[in-house]
Amino acid sequence: MFLPFQELQTLSLYLNIKGCIPGAGFDVWSKLRKLRSLDLFGNNLSDYSIPSLVAVSSLRRLSISFNNLTSPVSIQHLSTMKLDTLDLSGNAFNGTLPTGICDMQNLEELYLGGSTLFGELPSCIGNLTSLRILDLSNNLFTIKFPSLSFAHLTSLVELSLSNNNLEGVLFLGSLSNSSQLTHLDLSSSGNHFQVETVTPTISLSAQLQVMVLPNCNLNGNSAVILSFLSHQHALEAVDISNNNLSGHFPSWLIEKNVNLSHLNLQGNSFSGSLLLPSKVHNSLYWLDASHNRLSKLPTGINITFPNLYYVNLSRNSFQGIFPSGLHYIDSLTFLDLSNNNFSDNIVSAFNGSKSNIRSLFLSGNNFYGSFPQGILLGSTYHLLLNDNQITGEIPDNICLGQQLTLLDVSSNKLTGSLPTCIHALENIAILNLRGNSLGGSIPLKLCHLKNLVFLDMSKNNLSGPVQCLPSLQYLHLSENRLNGTFPFPLSSGTDTYTMDLRQNQFSGILPELMHKSFPKLKILLLEGNMFEGLIPNDICHLRYLRLLDLSHNKLLPCDHEVTGSSPGNSLLQKCRERLRTIDPKWSDPSPDPAQAGATCTGAALFLDLSHNKLSGQLPSCLSNMGFDGDLYNFLYNDSDTSVVMNHTNGYDIGSVVGTSPVPEFFIGPDQEEFMTKSRQDKYKGNILSYMSGLDFSSNQLEGYIPKSIGDMKWLRALNFSNNCFHGPIPDSLSHLSNLESLDLSHNNLTGQIPQELVELHSLELCRQSISLRTTTAEELL
Repeated sequence: MFLPFQELQTLSLYLNIKGCIPGAGFDVWSKLRKLRSLDLFGNNLSDYSIPSLVAVSSLRRLSISFNNLTSPVSIQHLSTMKLDTLDLSGNAFNGTLPTGICDMQNLEELYLGGSTLFGELPSCIGNLTSLRILDLSNNLFTIKFPSLSFAHLTSLVELSLSNNNLEGVLFLGSLSNSSQLTHLDLSSSGNHFQVETVTPTISLSAQLQVMVLPNCNLNGNSAVILSFLSHQHALEAVDISNNNLSGHFPSWLIEKNVNLSHLNLQGNSFSGSLLLPSKVHNSLYWLDASHNRLSKLPTGINITFPNLYYVNLSRNSFQGIFPSGLHYIDSLTFLDLSNNNFSDNIVSAFNGSKSNIRSLFLSGNNFYGSFPQGILLGSTYHLLLNDNQITGEIPDNICLGQQLTLLDVSSNKLTGSLPTCIHALENIAILNLRGNSLGGSIPLKLCHLKNLVFLDMSKNNLSGPVQCLPSLQYLHLSENRLNGTFPFPLSSGTDTYTMDLRQNQFSGILPELMHKSFPKLKILLLEGNMFEGLIPNDICHLRYLRLLDLSHNKLLPCDHEVTGSSPGNSLLQKCRERLRTIDPKWSDPSPDPAQAGATCTGAALFLDLSHNKLSGQLPSCLSNMGFDGDLYNFLYNDSDTSVVMNHTNGYDIGSVVGTSPVPEFFIGPDQEEFMTKSRQDKYKGNILSYMSGLDFSSNQLEGYIPKSIGDMKWLRALNFSNNCFHGPIPDSLSHLSNLESLDLSHNNLTGQIPQELVELHSLELCRQSISLRTTTAEELL
């Protein structure tokens, strides 16, 4: 179709030929003898397309970025072309960079960012002396310094090596020959890289516009602010975050660089007042000084920085009232003042506010007073007021926030009932009301919130049945007075990962077929309710279950209906029957636990059945429980349900800055609480992925502790206290090399504590947690 255009010199097919058969018809491009620039961005092209492109001898600029190239051989083929610009970023080569790239002597721009290349960077890259732009960012290259390769690239204007495995010490002076350098982007994925700016005496001669040096151990973490910056006056973007720099806020850096628009000082130790430049600075729109030790925010910030768009001052030591000047920055869209010591009447702070802030984070301060009616605008996307002292009722005008996707008012002193109009928050994705004194029932119309995926109303005074809920991924209703049966109506539970209903008044029997209603359930916490009847066999089919707490209910052992006391009618026999329902080929456990075919409770790795009415013998088949391969992959590779923690109280807002009606973030539970050894602990973030334990305490179990428990090497906590076990402690428990907590107290155990068990280095063990009764010779007769 392009043959009639013989004079064609530039051709852009950006996102235009998706679905074409690889290579089909591409050979006609070789007949376009004047074609010099070709853009094939995002067209799903494969390696089969490369020969057709190599045949276009007239090409000088070629972009095949964000396609499906997977073979580094394709790079080798392309290196035979006489290109001055080559863009291969965003592919998935999964290999090393061929040295043939070094033969492209005419190359001026090379983009390989995000192409999953690994291995050592070829030293011959220094032969490409015409290079002006080199982007190797977001790969797995190992790049060692000092390196002469980059010193030879004297024509460099832009150099990006960020997010690779940088090693050694880069003396900034080694780039002094690159006098045209304007963009320098360095950060390492490891901790073995350092940027030295003080020595040697040769300093950087270039005037940088963009300098990105996060987590670079600047000057060996000497805490010295970079003196060479005093000679820079063309900077537009600076990122020196996470470098342990100290001293006063570097307002001089802003004064010297009138075009500075982006300043990231996060994760250092700057202290004192946030000093303002002496003159108005119109260019600065992005300021992040979070995670420092700043203590005073001066008035007039709106006058000095009238065009701020993004401000993050969280996790400092700011005190006093809300900085009212921020209300008068019309451009301000994102404001994070969380985790400071501000103390102000929040109604006064926002009375008459006309700001355009779309993402407002004030959590972790000492704001007090009633819920401010003027704080929420129709354009607000994210509002976090958690962990303050806010009182009174949630006003009805909260329902005017129809763009709201995240609302967190947890850990305040709110009272009253939930607004009946709450269903008007049609875009809400995260709603956290935890830890207040809210009463009444859960509104039926809450079921209409189709975008809601995270709901936490735990630790309130809510009562009554749960009549209907939307399709949720994370549900937390613990520590209320809710009642009714389980499961209650959900629009759909097929994507539910966490369900915490502890310490309520739910009753009835646990239903069968739970695996069909909640197939992806990872955490099920039902402790402290009034459930009764049998533990359903169906729990075995919840293959991804990570934490299971059924303690403090009225549940019976699964063999309770069987009369008699023969071994065939024991809990062990019932467990074997369960295993056969999962795998008909299952037989008695092999001595090698690695050959066990299935698990007695699916893939649950923390199982709490304490404080129930379980009786009989403990099944030896429990040794089959463990880290199932599918479970492991699900926990660690399912990015859609990752628990991501960051400065915004557990919600990763990413780079949205409040501009999207649907925030692009991962969501996960901020924390989970569960009890071991009668002690309630809180666990946050990825530690949940490592918790594993068994708690059968306070039941009526009897017999010997099975030796096969010693095969459960993944266990970190084991609690069999307050039962009727007898006999010796099996030596096999010493095989539990990961065990951190063990409680066998209040049983009828006899003999000595095995010495090997005492010597477990990770175990927290005291004599009070293992009570033994000495057996006499007469008792053996």
